Amino acid sequence: MEREVGMNMADETKTRVLFGRDQLVNTATISRHFSKIKALANIKPLFITDNGEVNMVLLSYDAYEQMFKRLKELEEEVLEYREEEAKREPDSLVEWRSIRRVENEE
Repeated sequence: MEREVGMNMADETKTRVLFGRDQLVNTATISRHFSKIKALANIKPLFITDNGEVNMVLLSYDAYEQMFKRLKELEEEVLEYREEEAKREPDSLVEWRSIRRVENEE
């Protein structure tokens, strides 16, 4: 099975998902060996490359459900924490319209 590696891992290693070479699959391989690729994705997520860049992740539905459930749990924890914080320090609250979104500045 062919593998393609071509990721820019310079300063982004702190925020990017790390994975093994055995998890990289190019799109041509997927079209030729879909059954095998699907079986591998049930074991661990596969990172699909197109022109040497990872642009998709193929994972089992169970893994997706676990990830989604954990995300919801974390959202609830954050909301509960913010609610408690607002009760403790109501003067620290700001109107949501006053918060400026800061995009990635380079």
